[in-house]
Amino acid sequence: MVDVMPPAQGGSPPEAGKRLGGKIAVIHSIYKPYHRGGAEVVVENIVAGLKKKNEDIFVITLGYENKIEEIDGVKIHRIKPFNLFNFLDINSKPVWLRLPWHIIGMFNDITAWKVYKILEKEKPDLALTHNLKGLSYYIPRVLQKLKIKNIYTVHDAQLLHPSGLINAKSELGFVAKIYCWVCKQLFGSPDVVIFPSKYFREVYEKFGFFKLSKKESLANPLSCQNLALAGHDNSEAVNLLYLGQIEEYKGVFDLLEAFQRAIVGSKMPVFLHFVGDGHVLAKAKEKAKNDRKVIFWGRMDHEEMEQEIWSRIDLLINPSKVPESFGMVLIEANAKGIPVLATNVGALPEIIEEGKNGWLIESGNVVKLKEKIESILKDKGKLASMRKDCVDASKKYNVEEYIEKLLNF
Repeated sequence: MVDVMPPAQGGSPPEAGKRLGGKIAVIHSIYKPYHRGGAEVVVENIVAGLKKKNEDIFVITLGYENKIEEIDGVKIHRIKPFNLFNFLDINSKPVWLRLPWHIIGMFNDITAWKVYKILEKEKPDLALTHNLKGLSYYIPRVLQKLKIKNIYTVHDAQLLHPSGLINAKSELGFVAKIYCWVCKQLFGSPDVVIFPSKYFREVYEKFGFFKLSKKESLANPLSCQNLALAGHDNSEAVNLLYLGQIEEYKGVFDLLEAFQRAIVGSKMPVFLHFVGDGHVLAKAKEKAKNDRKVIFWGRMDHEEMEQEIWSRIDLLINPSKVPESFGMVLIEANAKGIPVLATNVGALPEIIEEGKNGWLIESGNVVKLKEKIESILKDKGKLASMRKDCVDASKKYNVEEYIEKLLNF
Protein backbone atom coordinates (compact mmCIF):
# COMPACT_ATOMS: atom_id res chain seq x y z
CA MET A 1 0.00 0.00 0.00
CA VAL A 2 1.38 3.43 -0.94
CA ASP A 3 1.57 6.09 1.77
CA VAL A 4 -0.11 9.15 0.30
CA MET A 5 0.19 11.32 3.41
CA PRO A 6 3.84 12.45 3.48
CA PRO A 7 5.05 14.82 6.16
CA ALA A 8 4.82 18.49 5.21
CA GLN A 9 8.06 19.94 3.88
CA GLY A 10 9.55 23.23 4.98
CA GLY A 11 9.04 24.92 8.33
CA SER A 12 7.55 23.59 11.53
CA PRO A 13 3.93 22.40 11.57
CA PRO A 14 1.41 24.47 13.52
CA GLU A 15 0.97 23.34 17.09
CA ALA A 16 -2.02 21.06 17.61
CA GLY A 17 -5.06 23.15 18.42
CA LYS A 18 -3.33 26.42 17.50
CA ARG A 19 -5.23 28.70 15.12
CA LEU A 20 -3.75 29.91 11.87
CA GLY A 21 -4.74 33.44 12.88
CA GLY A 22 -6.24 34.57 9.56
CA LYS A 23 -9.54 34.25 7.73
CA ILE A 24 -10.09 31.25 5.46
CA ALA A 25 -12.46 30.97 2.48
CA VAL A 26 -13.59 27.49 1.42
CA ILE A 27 -14.86 27.49 -2.16
CA HIS A 28 -16.66 24.43 -3.54
CA SER A 29 -19.52 23.99 -5.99
CA ILE A 30 -21.76 21.96 -3.66
CA TYR A 31 -22.23 22.22 0.09
CA LYS A 32 -24.77 20.72 2.44
CA PRO A 33 -27.64 20.11 2.44
CA TYR A 34 -26.85 19.34 -1.21
CA HIS A 35 -24.69 16.32 -2.11
CA ARG A 36 -23.44 14.63 -5.25
CA GLY A 37 -20.40 12.57 -4.33
CA GLY A 38 -17.38 12.04 -2.12
CA ALA A 39 -15.96 15.53 -2.72
CA GLU A 40 -18.81 17.04 -0.72
CA VAL A 41 -18.05 14.73 2.23
CA VAL A 42 -14.39 15.77 2.10
CA VAL A 43 -15.20 19.48 2.07
CA GLU A 44 -17.67 19.12 4.94
CA ASN A 45 -15.05 17.23 6.98
CA ILE A 46 -12.47 19.97 6.31
CA VAL A 47 -14.89 22.74 7.29
CA ALA A 48 -15.85 20.88 10.47
CA GLY A 49 -12.16 20.33 11.27
CA LEU A 50 -11.35 24.01 10.78
CA LYS A 51 -14.34 25.06 12.85
CA LYS A 52 -13.21 22.75 15.65
CA LYS A 53 -9.86 24.55 15.66
CA ASN A 54 -11.78 27.85 15.99
CA GLU A 55 -10.51 29.07 12.64
CA ASP A 56 -12.29 32.08 11.12
CA ILE A 57 -13.86 30.46 8.06
CA PHE A 58 -16.67 30.93 5.57
CA VAL A 59 -17.90 28.97 2.55
CA ILE A 60 -18.73 30.11 -1.00
CA THR A 61 -20.93 27.66 -2.88
CA LEU A 62 -23.91 27.30 -5.23
CA GLY A 63 -27.54 27.85 -4.35
CA TYR A 64 -30.89 28.54 -5.94
CA GLU A 65 -30.73 32.17 -4.84
CA ASN A 66 -28.10 34.66 -3.78
CA LYS A 67 -28.11 34.63 0.00
CA ILE A 68 -26.07 34.32 3.17
CA GLU A 69 -26.98 31.67 5.74
CA GLU A 70 -25.38 29.89 8.66
CA ILE A 71 -24.92 26.13 8.99
CA ASP A 72 -23.28 24.64 12.09
CA GLY A 73 -21.95 28.06 13.05
CA VAL A 74 -20.28 28.65 9.65
CA LYS A 75 -21.27 31.51 7.33
CA ILE A 76 -22.34 30.22 3.90
CA HIS A 77 -22.43 32.52 0.84
CA ARG A 78 -24.72 30.94 -1.73
CA ILE A 79 -24.55 32.10 -5.35
CA LYS A 80 -27.22 31.60 -7.98
CA PRO A 81 -25.07 31.10 -11.08
CA PHE A 82 -25.65 32.77 -14.43
CA ASN A 83 -26.03 29.79 -16.76
CA LEU A 84 -28.55 27.64 -18.63
CA PHE A 85 -29.24 25.66 -15.46
CA ASN A 86 -27.84 25.16 -11.98
CA PHE A 87 -25.07 22.59 -11.45
CA LEU A 88 -27.18 21.24 -8.57
CA ASP A 89 -29.64 20.00 -11.24
CA ILE A 90 -27.16 18.63 -13.78
CA ASN A 91 -28.17 14.97 -13.34
CA SER A 92 -31.66 15.76 -14.63
CA LYS A 93 -30.48 17.62 -17.74
CA PRO A 94 -30.02 16.09 -21.24
CA VAL A 95 -26.51 15.61 -22.63
CA TRP A 96 -27.08 18.01 -25.56
CA LEU A 97 -27.76 20.88 -23.15
CA ARG A 98 -24.64 20.23 -21.08
CA LEU A 99 -22.13 21.23 -23.79
CA PRO A 100 -23.16 24.90 -23.97
CA TRP A 101 -23.58 24.85 -20.18
CA HIS A 102 -19.96 23.70 -19.77
CA ILE A 103 -18.69 26.46 -22.07
CA ILE A 104 -20.61 29.18 -20.24
CA GLY A 105 -19.52 27.76 -16.89
CA MET A 106 -15.84 27.78 -17.77
CA PHE A 107 -15.84 31.44 -18.81
CA ASN A 108 -18.54 32.60 -16.41
CA ASP A 109 -17.36 36.12 -15.62
CA ILE A 110 -20.71 37.09 -14.05
CA THR A 111 -20.49 34.35 -11.41
CA ALA A 112 -16.77 35.08 -11.01
CA TRP A 113 -17.66 38.72 -10.35
CA LYS A 114 -20.05 37.64 -7.59
CA VAL A 115 -17.26 35.61 -6.01
CA TYR A 116 -14.92 38.59 -6.38
CA LYS A 117 -17.32 40.88 -4.50
CA ILE A 118 -17.72 38.35 -1.66
CA LEU A 119 -13.97 37.93 -1.33
CA GLU A 120 -13.41 41.68 -1.50
CA LYS A 121 -15.85 42.15 1.39
CA GLU A 122 -14.69 39.20 3.53
CA LYS A 123 -10.95 39.79 2.92
CA PRO A 124 -9.69 36.23 3.57
CA ASP A 125 -5.97 35.52 3.89
CA LEU A 126 -6.27 32.04 2.41
CA ALA A 127 -8.66 30.30 0.01
CA LEU A 128 -9.13 26.54 0.02
CA THR A 129 -10.57 25.88 -3.44
CA HIS A 130 -12.08 22.56 -4.45
CA ASN A 131 -14.38 21.69 -7.37
CA LEU A 132 -15.32 24.89 -9.22
CA LYS A 133 -17.52 23.38 -11.93
CA GLY A 134 -20.83 25.25 -11.91
CA LEU A 135 -19.22 28.35 -10.42
CA SER A 136 -16.48 29.67 -12.72
CA TYR A 137 -13.04 28.62 -13.86
CA TYR A 138 -12.01 32.27 -13.59
CA ILE A 139 -11.94 31.96 -9.78
CA PRO A 140 -8.20 31.08 -9.58
CA ARG A 141 -7.50 34.32 -11.48
CA VAL A 142 -9.81 36.24 -9.13
CA LEU A 143 -7.80 34.98 -6.16
CA GLN A 144 -4.56 35.91 -7.88
CA LYS A 145 -5.85 39.43 -8.60
CA LEU A 146 -6.87 39.88 -4.96
CA LYS A 147 -3.51 38.42 -3.83
CA ILE A 148 -5.21 35.71 -1.75
CA LYS A 149 -3.17 32.56 -1.26
CA ASN A 150 -4.82 29.63 -2.96
CA ILE A 151 -4.60 25.95 -1.97
CA TYR A 152 -6.45 24.02 -4.67
CA THR A 153 -7.53 20.42 -4.01
CA VAL A 154 -8.07 18.07 -6.94
CA HIS A 155 -11.00 15.67 -6.48
CA ASP A 156 -11.37 14.06 -9.90
CA ALA A 157 -10.52 14.45 -13.60
CA GLN A 158 -12.74 17.53 -13.86
CA LEU A 159 -10.04 19.61 -15.55
CA LEU A 160 -9.09 16.82 -17.96
CA HIS A 161 -12.54 15.91 -19.23
CA PRO A 162 -15.94 17.66 -18.89
CA SER A 163 -17.43 14.50 -17.39
CA GLY A 164 -14.77 14.33 -14.69
CA LEU A 165 -13.94 10.79 -15.89
CA ILE A 166 -10.98 9.31 -17.73
CA ASN A 167 -10.23 5.82 -18.95
CA ALA A 168 -7.71 3.48 -17.40
CA LYS A 169 -4.99 4.57 -19.85
CA SER A 170 -5.65 8.29 -19.20
CA GLU A 171 -6.31 8.85 -22.90
CA LEU A 172 -8.19 11.93 -24.15
CA GLY A 173 -10.13 12.45 -27.37
CA PHE A 174 -9.74 15.52 -29.60
CA VAL A 175 -12.45 17.62 -27.90
CA ALA A 176 -11.24 16.61 -24.44
CA LYS A 177 -7.69 17.66 -25.37
CA ILE A 178 -8.94 21.15 -26.28
CA TYR A 179 -10.95 21.33 -23.06
CA CYS A 180 -7.92 20.16 -21.08
CA TRP A 181 -5.65 22.82 -22.65
CA VAL A 182 -8.16 25.60 -21.90
CA CYS A 183 -8.51 24.49 -18.27
CA LYS A 184 -4.73 24.46 -17.95
CA GLN A 185 -4.59 28.11 -19.01
CA LEU A 186 -7.50 29.19 -16.80
CA PHE A 187 -6.25 27.54 -13.62
CA GLY A 188 -2.58 28.38 -14.10
CA SER A 189 -0.48 27.55 -11.04
CA PRO A 190 -2.17 28.02 -7.63
CA ASP A 191 0.23 28.43 -4.69
CA VAL A 192 -0.31 24.83 -3.57
CA VAL A 193 -2.14 21.95 -5.27
CA ILE A 194 -3.29 18.99 -3.15
CA PHE A 195 -3.81 15.61 -4.78
CA PRO A 196 -5.73 12.92 -2.84
CA SER A 197 -3.55 10.19 -4.33
CA LYS A 198 -0.20 9.58 -5.93
CA TYR A 199 -2.02 8.18 -8.97
CA PHE A 200 -3.94 11.39 -9.74
CA ARG A 201 -0.89 13.57 -9.13
CA GLU A 202 0.92 11.59 -11.83
CA VAL A 203 -2.06 11.92 -14.21
CA TYR A 204 -2.24 15.71 -13.90
CA GLU A 205 1.54 16.06 -14.19
CA LYS A 206 1.37 13.94 -17.34
CA PHE A 207 -0.85 16.59 -18.95
CA GLY A 208 1.34 19.47 -17.79
CA PHE A 209 -0.89 21.02 -15.13
CA PHE A 210 0.23 23.34 -12.29
CA LYS A 211 3.87 23.58 -13.40
CA LEU A 212 4.79 26.38 -10.97
CA SER A 213 2.67 25.17 -8.03
CA LYS A 214 3.94 23.39 -4.95
CA LYS A 215 2.34 19.95 -5.30
CA GLU A 216 1.54 17.61 -2.42
CA SER A 217 -0.13 14.20 -2.12
CA LEU A 218 -2.46 14.21 0.87
CA ALA A 219 -5.20 11.60 1.27
CA ASN A 220 -8.72 12.86 1.88
CA PRO A 221 -9.73 13.21 5.55
CA LEU A 222 -12.29 11.23 7.47
CA SER A 223 -14.39 12.78 10.20
CA CYS A 224 -13.15 11.76 13.67
CA GLN A 225 -16.66 10.72 14.68
CA ASN A 226 -16.54 7.89 12.13
CA LEU A 227 -13.46 6.24 13.63
CA ALA A 228 -15.24 3.51 15.58
CA LEU A 229 -16.54 0.02 15.05
CA ALA A 230 -20.14 -0.09 13.94
CA GLY A 231 -22.34 -2.09 16.30
CA HIS A 232 -22.83 -5.22 14.26
CA ASP A 233 -26.10 -7.12 14.42
CA ASN A 234 -24.29 -10.52 14.34
CA SER A 235 -27.07 -12.15 12.34
CA GLU A 236 -26.45 -15.30 10.31
CA ALA A 237 -27.10 -13.39 7.10
CA VAL A 238 -24.20 -11.94 5.11
CA ASN A 239 -24.86 -8.42 3.86
CA LEU A 240 -22.89 -6.84 1.01
CA LEU A 241 -23.06 -3.13 0.24
CA TYR A 242 -22.55 -0.92 -2.80
CA LEU A 243 -22.47 2.76 -1.78
CA GLY A 244 -22.23 5.49 -4.41
CA GLN A 245 -23.68 6.74 -7.65
CA ILE A 246 -25.74 4.18 -9.55
CA GLU A 247 -23.93 4.55 -12.88
CA GLU A 248 -22.69 2.02 -15.43
CA TYR A 249 -19.09 3.27 -15.20
CA LYS A 250 -19.18 2.52 -11.47
CA GLY A 251 -19.55 -1.17 -12.33
CA VAL A 252 -23.01 -1.64 -10.80
CA PHE A 253 -24.14 -4.05 -13.54
CA ASP A 254 -20.93 -6.08 -13.21
CA LEU A 255 -21.63 -6.35 -9.49
CA LEU A 256 -25.27 -7.28 -9.97
CA GLU A 257 -24.41 -10.03 -12.47
CA ALA A 258 -21.50 -11.37 -10.39
CA PHE A 259 -23.61 -11.46 -7.23
CA GLN A 260 -26.54 -13.25 -8.84
CA ARG A 261 -24.22 -15.82 -10.41
CA ALA A 262 -22.29 -16.31 -7.14
CA ILE A 263 -25.35 -17.21 -5.07
CA VAL A 264 -27.08 -19.50 -7.58
CA GLY A 265 -28.13 -22.61 -5.67
CA SER A 266 -26.77 -21.24 -2.40
CA LYS A 267 -28.92 -21.67 0.70
CA MET A 268 -26.87 -19.11 2.63
CA PRO A 269 -28.84 -15.94 3.47
CA VAL A 270 -26.85 -13.37 1.46
CA PHE A 271 -28.11 -9.90 0.52
CA LEU A 272 -26.75 -7.16 -1.71
CA HIS A 273 -27.70 -3.59 -0.74
CA PHE A 274 -27.44 -0.63 -3.13
CA VAL A 275 -27.37 2.84 -1.53
CA GLY A 276 -27.34 5.84 -3.88
CA ASP A 277 -29.03 7.09 -7.01
CA GLY A 278 -28.07 7.84 -10.60
CA HIS A 279 -28.99 7.60 -14.25
CA VAL A 280 -29.21 3.79 -14.39
CA LEU A 281 -31.03 3.21 -11.10
CA ALA A 282 -34.29 2.28 -12.86
CA LYS A 283 -32.44 -0.10 -15.20
CA ALA A 284 -30.66 -1.75 -12.27
CA LYS A 285 -33.94 -2.22 -10.43
CA GLU A 286 -35.47 -3.79 -13.53
CA LYS A 287 -32.62 -6.29 -13.79
CA ALA A 288 -33.12 -7.31 -10.16
CA LYS A 289 -36.90 -7.05 -9.97
CA ASN A 290 -37.37 -10.78 -9.28
CA ASP A 291 -34.45 -11.09 -6.87
CA ARG A 292 -35.42 -10.57 -3.24
CA LYS A 293 -31.78 -10.71 -2.20
CA VAL A 294 -31.04 -7.41 -3.96
CA ILE A 295 -32.26 -4.34 -2.07
CA PHE A 296 -32.26 -0.74 -3.35
CA TRP A 297 -32.39 1.98 -0.68
CA GLY A 298 -31.94 5.09 -2.80
CA ARG A 299 -29.90 8.04 -1.53
CA MET A 300 -29.42 8.13 2.24
CA ASP A 301 -27.92 10.80 4.49
CA HIS A 302 -25.39 10.23 7.28
CA GLU A 303 -27.98 9.63 9.98
CA GLU A 304 -29.93 7.17 7.85
CA MET A 305 -26.75 5.24 7.08
CA GLU A 306 -25.96 5.03 10.78
CA GLN A 307 -29.46 3.87 11.70
CA GLU A 308 -30.27 1.54 8.81
CA ILE A 309 -27.14 0.32 7.04
CA TRP A 310 -23.72 0.22 8.69
CA SER A 311 -24.62 -2.10 11.57
CA ARG A 312 -25.78 -4.87 9.22
CA ILE A 313 -23.00 -4.73 6.59
CA ASP A 314 -20.22 -7.35 6.40
CA LEU A 315 -18.48 -6.27 3.18
CA LEU A 316 -18.40 -3.16 0.99
CA ILE A 317 -17.90 -3.73 -2.74
CA ASN A 318 -16.57 -1.00 -5.06
CA PRO A 319 -16.52 -2.42 -8.62
CA SER A 320 -15.53 0.85 -10.38
CA LYS A 321 -14.54 0.56 -14.05
CA VAL A 322 -12.87 3.98 -14.25
CA PRO A 323 -9.86 5.35 -12.32
CA GLU A 324 -10.87 6.84 -8.97
CA SER A 325 -8.99 9.84 -7.59
CA PHE A 326 -9.49 8.44 -4.10
CA GLY A 327 -12.01 6.13 -2.43
CA MET A 328 -13.91 7.94 0.30
CA VAL A 329 -16.46 5.17 0.70
CA LEU A 330 -13.64 2.66 1.22
CA ILE A 331 -12.20 4.42 4.24
CA GLU A 332 -15.71 5.16 5.59
CA ALA A 333 -16.43 1.43 5.52
CA ASN A 334 -13.04 0.58 7.06
CA ALA A 335 -13.72 3.10 9.84
CA LYS A 336 -16.81 1.06 10.68
CA GLY A 337 -14.77 -2.15 10.77
CA ILE A 338 -16.01 -3.29 7.36
CA PRO A 339 -13.56 -4.85 4.85
CA VAL A 340 -13.66 -3.73 1.21
CA LEU A 341 -13.57 -5.58 -2.10
CA ALA A 342 -12.49 -3.09 -4.78
CA THR A 343 -11.17 -3.02 -8.33
CA ASN A 344 -7.52 -2.24 -8.95
CA VAL A 345 -8.06 1.09 -10.76
CA GLY A 346 -6.83 4.59 -10.02
CA ALA A 347 -6.08 5.32 -6.38
CA LEU A 348 -7.96 2.37 -4.90
CA PRO A 349 -4.83 0.16 -4.62
CA GLU A 350 -3.25 2.93 -2.49
CA ILE A 351 -5.94 2.37 0.17
CA ILE A 352 -6.21 -1.42 0.25
CA GLU A 353 -3.69 -3.69 1.95
CA GLU A 354 -4.51 -7.13 0.59
CA GLY A 355 -6.08 -9.43 3.15
CA LYS A 356 -5.86 -6.86 5.95
CA ASN A 357 -8.51 -4.22 5.25
CA GLY A 358 -9.79 -5.65 1.98
CA TRP A 359 -9.02 -7.21 -1.40
CA LEU A 360 -8.37 -6.03 -4.95
CA ILE A 361 -9.62 -7.59 -8.17
CA GLU A 362 -9.31 -6.87 -11.88
CA SER A 363 -11.65 -4.14 -13.11
CA GLY A 364 -14.46 -5.10 -15.49
CA ASN A 365 -13.98 -8.86 -15.01
CA VAL A 366 -17.34 -10.29 -13.93
CA VAL A 367 -15.96 -13.82 -13.61
CA LYS A 368 -13.18 -12.74 -11.25
CA LEU A 369 -15.64 -10.68 -9.22
CA LYS A 370 -18.02 -13.65 -8.97
CA GLU A 371 -15.21 -15.98 -7.89
CA LYS A 372 -13.97 -13.54 -5.25
CA ILE A 373 -17.46 -13.10 -3.79
CA GLU A 374 -17.81 -16.90 -3.63
CA SER A 375 -14.42 -17.21 -1.94
CA ILE A 376 -15.28 -14.60 0.68
CA LEU A 377 -18.66 -16.19 1.41
CA LYS A 378 -17.01 -19.59 1.96
CA ASP A 379 -14.80 -18.06 4.64
CA LYS A 380 -17.17 -15.45 6.08
CA GLY A 381 -15.49 -15.71 9.49
CA LYS A 382 -12.53 -13.88 7.93
CA LEU A 383 -14.70 -10.75 7.59
CA ALA A 384 -15.28 -10.55 11.34
CA SER A 385 -11.60 -11.17 12.12
CA MET A 386 -10.59 -8.23 9.91
CA ARG A 387 -12.75 -5.64 11.67
CA LYS A 388 -10.13 -4.24 14.04
CA ASP A 389 -7.50 -4.08 11.28
CA CYS A 390 -9.96 -2.12 9.15
CA VAL A 391 -10.50 0.49 11.86
CA ASP A 392 -6.76 0.74 12.46
CA ALA A 393 -6.17 1.26 8.73
CA SER A 394 -8.67 4.14 8.66
CA LYS A 395 -6.99 6.07 11.49
CA LYS A 396 -4.34 7.52 9.18
CA TYR A 397 -7.10 9.58 7.52
CA ASN A 398 -7.83 11.57 10.69
CA VAL A 399 -9.16 15.04 9.78
CA GLU A 400 -7.26 16.76 12.58
CA GLU A 401 -3.90 15.57 11.24
CA TYR A 402 -5.05 16.53 7.74
CA ILE A 403 -5.84 20.09 8.87
CA GLU A 404 -2.43 20.48 10.55
CA LYS A 405 -0.65 19.42 7.35
CA LEU A 406 -2.93 21.51 5.15
CA LEU A 407 -2.35 24.72 7.11
CA ASN A 408 1.39 24.06 7.16
CA PHE A 409 1.41 24.18 3.36
